[in-house]
Amino acid sequence: MKALGWIIALFALAVGFTLFARLNTGYALLFIPPWRIELSLNVFVIALVLLTLLLYCVVKLGTELGGLPGRVRQYRAERRYRASVELERQARTAFFEGRYQRAERLSADALSASSELEAIAVNGLLAARAAHAMRDFAKRDRYFERLQAKLPQQHLALTMTMAELYLDERRYDDASRALAEALSISPKLTAALKLELRLRQRNGEADAVLRLVEQLAKSEAIEVEQARRLRVQALLDSLAGRPRTPKELKDWWAKLPEADRAAVPLVLAMVDACSALGEATLAQEAIEDALASQWSSELAERYGTLGLSGEAATNQLQQAEAWLRSHPEDHLLLLTLGRLCRARGLWGKAQTYLEASLAVEPTAVAHAELARLLESLDQPDAAARHYRASLVLALPQLDIQPA
Repeated sequence: MKALGWIIALFALAVGFTLFARLNTGYALLFIPPWRIELSLNVFVIALVLLTLLLYCVVKLGTELGGLPGRVRQYRAERRYRASVELERQARTAFFEGRYQRAERLSADALSASSELEAIAVNGLLAARAAHAMRDFAKRDRYFERLQAKLPQQHLALTMTMAELYLDERRYDDASRALAEALSISPKLTAALKLELRLRQRNGEADAVLRLVEQLAKSEAIEVEQARRLRVQALLDSLAGRPRTPKELKDWWAKLPEADRAAVPLVLAMVDACSALGEATLAQEAIEDALASQWSSELAERYGTLGLSGEAATNQLQQAEAWLRSHPEDHLLLLTLGRLCRARGLWGKAQTYLEASLAVEPTAVAHAELARLLESLDQPDAAARHYRASLVLALPQLDIQPA
């Protein structure tokens, strides 16, 4: 219907022009000295329309010819951009497929065809990662140098990639410099903080690790359990990394949160540090506080090796017997009670506790402790049997026959 309307309108316009031309008897007079030109008005109108169309065509042709170089440049730029995008997609696909050599070649071609800074950064970093995956570190560094020359200063993606890959290569000084630049750009960037955590762990900087773990835990960048493990390991490094006087050790331990002072690996390390300084009482307090918060058979077993004497040893035995009421089937606690009773000269109770420990779970240590006790009681045959049993449990590959 729309096309039919246009056809009818055109025919009506043609009929109107025809009637106008028949009825119009006017003329146009042009005076251009020394000439005088007289034309029919119809002819003048037609000539004017044709002249206008001719001028329009000339101007349009000039405009098109004048803009041709620009359009050619634009076309070539668009073609390079499409080629760069296609190469980038193929390079990404190859990288994720694990075809790093092809990914590096394609991303290098895409980098050469790129003109925008974003495209240069993406393709250059992809080429660097592919070269790193092939362990071609020299080629990777050449890509980094190329990107540093083309990209603006303090480019976060470049510095983060450099820090990560240098850290993977164990170039810790270079990784530290790149990471410092990344953190200067974005101080709270989670990925940068995680990289810094790895770097500080490698360098044994326990205080920095504790600070980073706390910061990452607050932002929920790491799980609670992971944060706890990292914190305990950092405290272990701190405890082993710097010698302390008994007072310094006691103050350091007292400043720790209760949850840290109940961590079994940390308590065991604290006991070792106290033993090295001859501070058995401090070790005793550390174990008792930890077991009051959370039971650990390993700590209960270590409790019997502190070497206390006098009234402290008596209190130690009483405390272990109090624990036994809550944990009667703990074979390591029974082993500790056997050791403590033997140290106090309570031979009968010591034998009872050691035999009870073996009844719950036979262990090489319990057999050895009972053998030593029986030797001191002039029972060599029984002691020999327990020594052999201890060897069987300690060295199961040995075929030891009973006497």
